[in-house]
Amino acid sequence: MNAFKVTGLAAAGLLLATVAAMAATPPALYTQTQATAGAAVFAQSCAMCHGADLKGVAGPALIGPTFAAAGNKYTVGSVFTEIAQQMPVSAPGSLSHDQYTDIMAYILSKNGYPAGTAALDYTAGMASTVPFVSQVK
Repeated sequence: MNAFKVTGLAAAGLLLATVAAMAATPPALYTQTQATAGAAVFAQSCAMCHGADLKGVAGPALIGPTFAAAGNKYTVGSVFTEIAQQMPVSAPGSLSHDQYTDIMAYILSKNGYPAGTAALDYTAGMASTVPFVSQVK
């Protein structure tokens, strides 16, 4: 019976280590091309409130643990939906789907999410349940 307890504890420990390793490496959800385009749109449409460094001015920071800590339980979809429907504050929803997608890619990149080969899709991005936890400390 003690062997079962030890084996069960070892398996649970291995499972927790695997989950922690997976959480430490965020998925690639966008392309570098999108993030680069998003930097330009962000500078024009968002930086006046959120700062060129995304650390906030009149609007909140969009980078780091004060923005997206694990305890906030944000998802990529919830953040993306708020951006696409509520921003810019002076003209909500006024940008194109591509512009919002590029801005989201830029914000993901600045929060430590790696670029990949598959482009972030507007509809799929807004429905994404991937946890949004900033990797920037």
